[in-house]
Amino acid sequence: MKTTALVPHLFEARQLCVQFPGRRRTTPVKALSDLDVQWFQGEVLGILGSSGSGKSTLGRVFLGLQQPSSGEVLYQGRSLSTAVRTSTFRRQVQMIFQDPYQSLNPRRTVGEQVLEGLQIHRIGQAAPERTALAVAALELSGLAPADRYWNRYPHQLSGGQRQRVVIAAALALSPTALVCDEPVSALDVSVRSQVLQVLHRLRHEHGIGLLFITHDVGLAWAMCDRIAVLHNGRIVETGRTEDVLKYPQHPFTRELIGAAPGVLSRKGGME
Repeated sequence: MKTTALVPHLFEARQLCVQFPGRRRTTPVKALSDLDVQWFQGEVLGILGSSGSGKSTLGRVFLGLQQPSSGEVLYQGRSLSTAVRTSTFRRQVQMIFQDPYQSLNPRRTVGEQVLEGLQIHRIGQAAPERTALAVAALELSGLAPADRYWNRYPHQLSGGQRQRVVIAAALALSPTALVCDEPVSALDVSVRSQVLQVLHRLRHEHGIGLLFITHDVGLAWAMCDRIAVLHNGRIVETGRTEDVLKYPQHPFTRELIGAAPGVLSRKGGME
């Protein structure tokens, strides 16, 4: 995807810092330091890094679940601290967590859980309209026909089906942005591609922006328009996916690519 100054920002972080208290009153731990990043409307922005690099913290900041220690974060040009107080923001920015089973209530059916957000945000004029919206979201997420899954409980579904229920619950709200935190790492290899295809289709057919948080170079190569490489809470390299992964400039980026031998060469990338 080509990004220019004419494409509106979903999010923009300027000099973002997040720190947590150290144990026994030691020096605070910096999770993110002086971070500048832009995420454009309709774009798949990859946040690539190893465990503990600050990837999930950045996702939580964009969701309004983690307050910055300093710096500024904007959502569609407005201060995030103001935007998160609105129901519009809570509807437009949704999260896809790593473990779908923990994202779902084991005591509620699939239909009840997809309907819940519609009821909270008062979307739809009456129950039949909300049901129709929930059915459409389930089928868009790959669970068709929806009535086959509507009355099932999470334990009656496969991991891939559970993750698609989570996606459907988010889709029902017509979001502009999905924060996807390692969305397929808890799934078997055999079903990962199915979930990734759903996310790919959402971006291309519905213009939903994805923040794709991952440690997997291959997934970043396959899914993302641009990549920001995060290391020790700092962005060490950013740019178009092809440029960053074919021609890495930072030693840590090279290290990540070196840990996944053959991934890029099989797809026309680095030798």
